[in-house]
This record gives sequence, structure tokens and C-alpha cells, in this order.
Amino acid sequence: MEQTWARDYFAEDDGEMVPRTSHAAAFLSDTKDRGPPGQPQAWRSGEKVPFGQTHYLRAFEKAPRVQTQALRDFEKHLNDLKKENFSLKLRIYFLEERMQQKYEASREDVYKRNIELKVEVESLKRELQDKKQHLDKTCADVENLNSHNEAELRRQFEERQQETQHVYELLENKIQLLQEESRLAKDEAARMAALVEAEKECNLELSEKLKAVTKDREDVPGDRAKPDQYTETLAQRDRQIEELSQNLAAQEKLVEQLSLEKQQLLHLLEEPTSMEVQPMTEELSKQQKLSSDETVITQQSVSDSHIAELQEKIQQTEATNKILQEKLNEMSCELKSAQETSQKQDGTIQSLKETLKSKENEAEELYQVIEGQNDTMANLREMLHESQLGQLHSSEGTSPAQQQVALLDLQSALFCSQLEIQKLQRAVRQKERQLADAKRCVQFVEATAHEGEQQKEASWKHNQELRKALRQLQGELQNKSQQLHTLEAEKCNEIRTQEQHIQHLTHSLSHKEQLLQEFQELLQYRDNSDKTLEANEMLLEKLRQRIQDRDVALERAIDEKFSTLEEKEQELRQLRLAVRERDLDLERLRGILSSNEATMQSMESLLRAKGLEVEQLTATCQNLQWLKEEMETKFSHWQKEQESIIQQLQTSLHDRNKEVEDVSATLLCKLGPGHSEIAEELCQRLQRKERMLQDLLSDRNKQVVEHELEVQGLLQSMSTREQQSQAAAEKMVQALMERNSELQALRQYLGGKDFTLSQALLSKQPAKVTSISPHLGEQTDQGSMHIPSRDDSNSLTAKGDTSIPKSSLVLGDLDTVAGLERELSNAKEEMELMAKKERESRMELSALQSMVAVQEEELQVQAADMESLTRNMQIKEDLIKDLQMQLVDPEDIPAMDRLTQEVLLLREKVALVESQGQEALGNRRQQLLLMLEGLVDERSRLNEALQAERQLYSSLVKFHTHPDSSERDRTLQVELEGAQVLRGRLEEILGRSLERLSRLETLAANGGGELESVRVHPKHAF
Repeated sequence: MEQTWARDYFAEDDGEMVPRTSHAAAFLSDTKDRGPPGQPQAWRSGEKVPFGQTHYLRAFEKAPRVQTQALRDFEKHLNDLKKENFSLKLRIYFLEERMQQKYEASREDVYKRNIELKVEVESLKRELQDKKQHLDKTCADVENLNSHNEAELRRQFEERQQETQHVYELLENKIQLLQEESRLAKDEAARMAALVEAEKECNLELSEKLKAVTKDREDVPGDRAKPDQYTETLAQRDRQIEELSQNLAAQEKLVEQLSLEKQQLLHLLEEPTSMEVQPMTEELSKQQKLSSDETVITQQSVSDSHIAELQEKIQQTEATNKILQEKLNEMSCELKSAQETSQKQDGTIQSLKETLKSKENEAEELYQVIEGQNDTMANLREMLHESQLGQLHSSEGTSPAQQQVALLDLQSALFCSQLEIQKLQRAVRQKERQLADAKRCVQFVEATAHEGEQQKEASWKHNQELRKALRQLQGELQNKSQQLHTLEAEKCNEIRTQEQHIQHLTHSLSHKEQLLQEFQELLQYRDNSDKTLEANEMLLEKLRQRIQDRDVALERAIDEKFSTLEEKEQELRQLRLAVRERDLDLERLRGILSSNEATMQSMESLLRAKGLEVEQLTATCQNLQWLKEEMETKFSHWQKEQESIIQQLQTSLHDRNKEVEDVSATLLCKLGPGHSEIAEELCQRLQRKERMLQDLLSDRNKQVVEHELEVQGLLQSMSTREQQSQAAAEKMVQALMERNSELQALRQYLGGKDFTLSQALLSKQPAKVTSISPHLGEQTDQGSMHIPSRDDSNSLTAKGDTSIPKSSLVLGDLDTVAGLERELSNAKEEMELMAKKERESRMELSALQSMVAVQEEELQVQAADMESLTRNMQIKEDLIKDLQMQLVDPEDIPAMDRLTQEVLLLREKVALVESQGQEALGNRRQQLLLMLEGLVDERSRLNEALQAERQLYSSLVKFHTHPDSSERDRTLQVELEGAQVLRGRLEEILGRSLERLSRLETLAANGGGELESVRVHPKHAF
């Protein structure tokens, strides 16, 4: 900027050159080439124009060309102004040189500022003029548009009113015509009904005349004029019937015409409604367009009066909308009434059609009656002719005449009966017609009710649509009103800012005018030849005041410069603090990353442990399947053995029974008469023994069945346990797969985070350096300058430049910290899940231990049962011995010896079995206790190994946080080898524990089977 203002005041002018003997001359010679900074060089192509007359030039450039004489005058005036400007510049230059020589200070800034302010004032004045012209144009356009829109709306409204009036007139005319035609149709129907009644009366009169004729013919057989009268009456009836048929045809034509006219009227009624709805929609769309145009106009307009007029017009349009909606509602009501009247007319037309049909049916019946009467008349004529012939032949005898009279009586009776039957048929037909008419009326009423409901639904839907449209329009109007208010507020703010700017410019202009006046006074003093001491003193005082003002301004500028420098220093401190915070955040993030790596390693170790658990579960499943198969085989063998034992016992029982019977028979034979009571007692005791044996057998069978049920339950529980273990293994495998995938995703995510963080650090650290260095350079450059406004602007830009990267850095750090905290929370949750699974595995181990304890208790119970059974057996043996001693004679000692030997052998066998069972039980108990102790020891070893592995992993994590080195690699290798050794030991210990558990299960199964077999043998020994 200083280079552009280095040349300021004057240069070449019409070929005249100013000698550049000094810096001021060069400064003045370069002003016209460059011009002020805020103003484009508009007069550079032509002759140079001073600043004070630039607005005249622009005004003449914009205006059209005038006559040649006016242009010459204008050029002369311009030349004069140029000369005056040049002379003024020279004077100002010499005055400035004197002031500089006296007070040794430069006034370049003052002149620069003066010229800049003048340029700004002129530009602002022109902008104000342009804006005023634009506002005037927009106001005129808005008024024209509003007047045009109002005229169009009024014209359309008048046209719509004329169209609606014309439609109403047409509808009223059509309705009157329809009413007249319906009245005529009713009159014609009444006339037809009267004619039908007259025909009925005539028919009755004819029937009465026929009866009278028959009677008269019987009385006076010589009359021949009556048949001629009958023929005439019949001809008249035929004519009347033809007339009635013609009238019916005419009525049908009238009904068809009425129906066609009704359809046309309905079409006409529908067309005006559609025509009315379409213009209303067009009006609504036009109103919307008008409202949109008004919004555009309001955006262009600024004045409050114009906005108030627009609001009034919007209110007027809303009022017109309401009026049009009310008229629409009235038109819809009138249309509904017209539709109802048309429906009523439809009902009347249908009733007329039905009456016409009934009349047609009655006419057909009358035709049929007349034909029947014609037939009867022909028969009567034949009978008259025959009677006349009979009268001619009356001389022959009276018997045929009497026969003819009887025939006539019979025929008359038949005729009367036929007439009565016809009357009854007519009554029945009338009733049927009435029923059909009633059904038709009911159907018509139902149809009308259904149509009314449909119309109500349609009207309800239409009302809902209209309400929705009204709500939308109200919302749009509210939005537009809000937009208007916002535009008003914006325009008011702009006007306030412009007023403030204008006030500032006026203040600066007044200040510049004062300076110009002072310069003019100085010039006048310079031009005055007679100079006095008082004038010189006054001039010196003014110059001193100006110097003091300038010193004050310089002090203010220096203070502002120092304040800006202090602000820059504070900003630098803040930046340094931000850098330190960033470093701390980075260190904290590194610690979080290291902890995440440690958690990852712990998760990997847990995954490996879970893999081992899965392998163990699979091995246990296989062992359980093998145990199940062995149990099934043992159970089948045991069943076979039990069956063989039962068969042997049954055979032995059968043999013993035979032997006992033989012994009892021999004893009874040997016993005398006094020993009968003893024999009976023995028999009773034997029966009791047999009952006891049967009870024992039944108990044994029950126990066998219960044992089978228990075995089946155990097998089922084993199968369910296998299924559960398989499901748990599958779930564990799935969970392990998911954990592996999550760990891989976490590794990838952490790798990407590390890469992005490293890139961000590498990219932002040089950015910080580069952002700090240019600011420092700017501060140094600006400190050398003496313009406070530019310093303020540069300080603001520096603040913005420093605040932006700081905020971006803090936001990026917060995002990364939040992401890492989320990852840590997820890792903690996973660790908790793994701990829960470990607890579940421990619970399963405790459940196995409880199962072993339960099996021990069952073994103890079985031992107690065995002891009770042995006691019972001993008691029974004692009883048998007593019986034998009582029953045995000295002669039968060898048999008793044999029996006692067998009993002793059985007792020895039972004792051996019991001793073996007790030894086996003791050995098994000792084995179980030893196995349990071994399991406890192995569990303690496992816990110690797990603790050692955890310590190893914790040491690895701690070591991982330290910086990289060769010692770290060595220690890592050593610790990994130790971990592998620990894992091998753990696998060996787990294999041993699994083998011992399988042995325990097999021993428990074998012990249960053998104990049950031991139970069986002593019971069935007898």
C-alpha cells in the first residue's frame, strides 16, 4: 500500500513537466498515474481530472450526448478546472514543505486519509442515489402489479358471478319445465284411471244388460233388435280400447322424454359444479402466484409503507378467499338441493312408470275380459238362433224347449262362476302387483338412502380435502408473513448500518472540511503581502495546536500498536498452551493404546483358554458317550444275569418245595394220632414261609422294575446332558469365532487410528510452525508501520487463523478420545463376559463334586440296606432251624443233616458275598476319596498355573509400555517360552483330571451295579 501511495499529487499535464528536484516533486508527479486505492482509474484514458470534480465527469458520462456547443463549453470548463487543480496542488506542496521544514514531520498520512475519505464519500453518495432509484422503480413496479392483479381478480370474479347466475337461471327453467311435465303426466294418469273406472262401470253395465237380455229372451223370444245393439256397444268398446292403447303409447313416449331430459339436467348440474371447482382452483393457484409475487416484491422493497400496503392486500385476498369459499359452500348446498329435487323427480317418474305398467296390465285384463265377453256373446247369439229355430219347431213338442231352458240356466250359472273366478284372479293379481310395488318402493328407498350415504361420505371427504387445503394455505400465509417480518428486520438492520456509516462519513467530512478551511487560511496568509506579527502568532498557535493533535494521534497509534502486540503475545502463549495440551492428549492416547493392546493380549489369552475349554468339553462329551455305551452293555449283561439267577432260584424253589412235600408226607406218615396238631402248626408255618417268599419275590421284582426305571432315567439324563454339552460347545465355538472376528476388527481399527494419528501429528506440527511464523512476521512488519486500522485488521486475521486450527485440533482429539473410551468400555464388557463364563465353569465343577458326594451317600444307603437284609436272613435261618428241630425225628436225621448242610453252604456263600461286597465298598470308598483329593490338588495346581500366567501377561503388558530395545525382545522370548511350558503343564494336568473323572464315573457305575447284584443274591438264596 505504501508503494502505491508513494506518488500522490501531480505529474504531467498537457505536455508540461514538473521538475522532480526533490522527493516531494516525485511524489506529486506520480499521483495521476496511480490514483487513490479505493477508486478505479476512470479518467486515465483521457485527460486527467482532480478528485473534487470526479462526480461531474461520471454524471456526464452516464448522461446522453448533448449538442456540440455544450460539449465545447464543457471542455473549456474542464481545462480551467485542471489548471486550478494544478495550481492548488503546487500551493499545497509548498505549504507542506514549509511545515515539514519547520516542524520536521510528514503530513503524508493526513493527505492520504483525506483523499481516501473523499473517494469513499463520493462512492457512497452514488450508491445511495442508485439505491433510491432502484427503490423508486420497485415501488412503481409493485403498484403496477398490484393494480393489474386486482383488476384481473375483479374481472374473473364478475365473470364467475355471471356464469353462476346464468347456470342458476338455466336450472330454474329446467326445474319449472320438469314440474309442469310431471303435473301433466299426473293429470293424464288421473284421466287414464278415470277412463279405466268408466270402462269397469261399462263392463258391469254390460254384464247386467246381458243378464237382463237372457231373462228377457226367456220371457220374450221374438226380439231381434237387441243383438244389433250389442254389436254396436262392442264396436264402441273396441274403439275405446284402441284409444286407450294410443294414449298408453303417448304416455310411454312422454315418460321416455322426461327420463332423457332428467339425464340431460343431471349432466348440466354436474358440468357447472366441475366448472365452478376448476375456476376456484385456478383462483387459488393465482392467489398463490400472487402471494409468491408479493413475497418477491417484498424482498425487493424496503419501505414500511409499502410493506403495510402489501399486508393490507394480503388481508383483502384472504377476505376474498373467505367470500369465495362461502359462495362455494352456498353453491354446493344449492347443488345438493337440486340433486335432491332431481332424485324426487326420479321417484315420481318411477312411480308413474309403475302406475302405467299396472294400467297396462289392467288394460290387458280388460282385453281378456272383453274377449271372454265376446265369446259369451257369440255363444248367446248361437243360443238365440237355436232358440228361434226351436220356437219355429215348437209345434213338434215341448220337451226340447225345456231341455234348452235347462241348458241356458246351466250356461248362465257357468258364466257367473267364471266371472267370479275372474274377479278373484283379478284381486289376487292386484295384491301381487301391490306387493311388487311395495318391494320396488322399498328398494328405491334403500337405493336413495345408499346414495345419500355415499353423497354424505363424498361431501365429508371433500370437506376434509378443503380443510387440508385451507390449513396448507394458512401455513403458507404464516410462512410468508414470517418471511416478511424477517425481511423487514433485515432491511431495518441494513438501514441502521447505512445510517451509522453515513454519520461516520459526515463526521469525517466535517473534520476534513475543517482541515481544508485551515489550509485555505494558511494559503490566504501566504498570499497576503502585508503580514503582521499578530497574524504570524495566530498562525504559529494554530500550527502548534495541530502539532499537539498530531502528537496525541501518534501516541494513540503507538498505544494501539502496543496493545495489538500484547494481544499477539497472548495468542502465542495460548498457542503454546494448546500445543502442550495436545502433547498431553497424545501421551494420554498412547497410554490408552497401550492399555488397549494389553486388553487385546488378555482377550487373546482368554480366547486360548476358552479354546482349551472347548477341547475339554469335546473330550468329556466323547467320554460320556463311551460311558453311555458301556452302561448300556453292562445293563444288558446285568439283565441277562438277573434273568438267569431268577430262573435258577425258581428251579431251586421248585425242587425245595418238592423235597419239603416229600419230607412232610414222610413225617405225617410217621407221626401218630397225637402229633396231628403239631403237623397242622408246621403246615401253617410252611404256608407262612411260602407267603413270605412270595412277598420277597414280589418285592424283588418291584425293585428290579424300579432299578430299570432309574437306569432309563439316568440314560435319559445322560442323553440330555450330552445334548446340552454339544449345544454349549457349539455356542462356545460360535462365541469364539465372533470374538476372533471382533478382535481382528479392533486390531484393524486401532491400526488405522494409529496411522491417522501419526499422519495428523506429522501434518499439524509443521502447520503450527508455519502458522506461527507468518504471524510473527506480520507483527514485526506491522509494528514498523504507523497505521492503527491496518494493525487491527491484521490482528483480527491472526486471531482467526490461530483459533481455527486450535478448535479443529481440540475437536479431533475429543473424537479420538471418545472413540477410544468406547473401545475400552466394550473391552471391559467382554472381560466381564469371560469372567462370567469362568464362574459358570467353576459352578459346573462344584456340581460334579456334589454329584460325587450324592453317589457316596447312595453307596452308604445301599450298604445299610445290605446289612438289614443280612439280619433278616439270619433271623429266617434261625426260624428254619427251630422248625427243623421240632419236626425232625431221630429216624430222619440223615435228611435233616443234608438240609442243614445245604443251609450252611448257603450261609457261607452269603457271608463270602457280603465280605467281598464290604471289601469292594471299602476299596471303592478309599479310591473315591483318593480321587477327590487328587482333583482338589489338581485344582489348586491349575489355580497356581493360572495365576502365574496372569502374572506373566501383566508383566508382558507392563513391559510393552516401555520403549523398544533388544532386551525387550529377549525378555519377551523368555516369557513366551515360560508361557508355553505353563500351557503344556496345564494341558497335562487337565488330561489327568479328565482321566480321573472318567475313572470315578466308571467306578460309580460299576459300584451301583455290583451292589444291586449283591442285594439280589441274599434275597433269593432260599
